Amino acid sequence: MGILLVLAAFAVAHGPRVVRNLPKPHWEDTRHFRHNRDQIHSLADVFRKPSAWPGGAEATYRPLSGNLYYLAGRVLFANRLEAYHVVGAVTYVLNGVLLLLLSRRLLPDPWSMLPPVLFVSRLAHMQVITYTSEFDGLSYVTFGLLGLLCLIDEGGSTLRARDALAAGAFGLAVLCKEAAIVWPAVVATYGWLFRRPRAWRRFLGAFALVGVWAMAYPFIIRRLYDGTRPAFAIDLRPTALLTCYGAYLISFLNPLVPDVDPEKAGWAMPPRVVALAESPAMLLATAASIAVLVLAVVLVRVRPPALSAPTRVA
Repeated sequence: MGILLVLAAFAVAHGPRVVRNLPKPHWEDTRHFRHNRDQIHSLADVFRKPSAWPGGAEATYRPLSGNLYYLAGRVLFANRLEAYHVVGAVTYVLNGVLLLLLSRRLLPDPWSMLPPVLFVSRLAHMQVITYTSEFDGLSYVTFGLLGLLCLIDEGGSTLRARDALAAGAFGLAVLCKEAAIVWPAVVATYGWLFRRPRAWRRFLGAFALVGVWAMAYPFIIRRLYDGTRPAFAIDLRPTALLTCYGAYLISFLNPLVPDVDPEKAGWAMPPRVVALAESPAMLLATAASIAVLVLAVVLVRVRPPALSAPTRVA
């Protein structure tokens, strides 16, 4: 029932757009296709060659979601756009199903349906679903959710095997997109809150892999892009952080998200969402929400022993 609900939510929110988009090219497609044809000729090239972008702010190391993805598409589908777009849509729905499985381990029904339904019906995900170049965002979420599912349960005789699978999934995730570095921290926080005090030992493998990647990443970038490094701009001002968190939160309200291609419209976040997120009232509401969340975390951490790990209510 839950999976059917996820599929229905996706079909209502994105179905017509996905169908219309199947044969449509995007300007980045040609660049990726040409680069892959000229530079990537083997699995070794997947890991040794740079991406389709020359460097600077676009200097990244995402061999699985970039070089390997387009190599597989070239070999298996002759770069047919319909195939890429179907893979993207299926991966997006798969992420919704994985989120459902994760939610059902943490929340009782019907609340466990809410996160995956909100996720797959979010109009702000339009680019992620319809651009082949956004497969990095889809794939790292897939591997991250698989890793979380492996670590969320403690019972059974295959505990070490699941831990190894989780570490492997997190390792694959960071090879898809750098943002995956947060996954071990997420699951460690869960273990700290809801599991026994020594639960953190289960996450050492994931942290080790991510740590090795973090140390190697700058050297890889310099090696692939002739000494350049990503020019990421990070604004850590409190108001900027609150605005970002508020914008991502209220962008789940589909009426605030225009049904247009953000790239063609010339903005990364819907203007109405940004304006609302920057308003004093929303900044205050976002700060209050974070304060309540922190308080809830503290209360859960110091809970009485009778309150054990969350279990799904049948």
